[in-house]
Amino acid sequence: MEYWPEFVNKYPELDMQQWAIREYAKQMVDEGVSSSRQIQSGIAKACKQQYRPRPTEFAKLCKPTPEELGIPSLREAYDEVIARRGRFKGKDFEFSHRAVELVDERVGHRVYQMRDADFMELFKGEYEYWVGRAMTGDLPEAKKALEYSTPKKPVIDSYVAKHGKPMLGDDLVSQKIKELGMLVSRKRQAHISTPDDKVA
Repeated sequence: MEYWPEFVNKYPELDMQQWAIREYAKQMVDEGVSSSRQIQSGIAKACKQQYRPRPTEFAKLCKPTPEELGIPSLREAYDEVIARRGRFKGKDFEFSHRAVELVDERVGHRVYQMRDADFMELFKGEYEYWVGRAMTGDLPEAKKALEYSTPKKPVIDSYVAKHGKPMLGDDLVSQKIKELGMLVSRKRQAHISTPDDKVA
């Protein structure tokens, strides 16, 4: 490994090397670096730099970037949410990443209520929050929506269409229903015939 000779030159004594290794390990723990894959990624990035990174810089190199996770940039995510709330409003829409979908769920509706600059500031804070959660692998799963089914004709309408209007009998309840129906019909007809008289 090409880094080791440089490390030994910088820290020639064993005590200094152990101190430096402890410092690197501490910074990696503080940054949440926990897998060998993350460390290998950090080493690969560090080897491409002109100067070797300090422990804090190295720990940050071990963490994946938003681009490596497939998260679009702030501007691309902003444009995506604007398109979802504008051009694709009410239509099926697939977000490029779950983090952008979460930003839209939390603050996307505010685009209608805020000035552009204010919305961008709110959007940026929410975007940074969800990108941070994505980088630690802590994004919540999408909730399944209830299945939509087209409304069916009301039961009464379908019954009347199939069997015709129910016939009222000669009993007391049927007579009352007939009287109420006629009264409602007369009042409605009177209101329709002379609407100006009713407005006074």
